[in-house]
Formats: sequence, structure tokens, C-alpha cells
Amino acid sequence: MTEEGTKILIFYSSKTEPELLTFYADGLAYLREQEIPMNVIDISENKEKAKEMQVKSTPTVILVKNGEQIERYEVVSYLDGILKREELKNIVDKN
Repeated sequence: MTEEGTKILIFYSSKTEPELLTFYADGLAYLREQEIPMNVIDISENKEKAKEMQVKSTPTVILVKNGEQIERYEVVSYLDGILKREELKNIVDKN
């Protein structure tokens, strides 16, 4: 069964990156404001989902549209800005 629409999956580790969600609060707020579903997945607590999505390192951001992976950003550093409001807007808009 195919899921309709766009969803963002954000994989991180609370053991090695506990500040990640605070650092990117503005980008995560943008997703909520736009009503774009997102799943923030702590691989320390959900190893099965990380394995299913073949997440080898964190943070990893995956854009899923209609059940298919469209874009993937691995080892997203804080300097890359992928989880900033404007960058998320650009990623979602182009897909």
C-alpha cells in the first residue's frame, strides 16, 4: 500500500546528538506550520526503523513522497543547514 503525500523522516541519535532537535527547532516548526508530516526518529530507541530505511549514520533526513524515497541527506552537519526553515521549504517545494 502506498502512502499519499509528502513526509519528512529525520533520524538522529539522542546519545550523540541530544541538541539536534533544539538546534533545528525553527525548521521543525516550519514543517508543523505547513502541516507536512514528519517523523523524528531516535535510532537509539528505534533501531528497526533505522535498519529498514538503511540509515548508516546520523543525522539523516529523508523526503518521502507517495511512499517512495525522493531525496536523502546523510550525515547532515549543522553547517549544511538542511534542517533550517528556508532549506526545508526549498526541498519540499521542488518535490
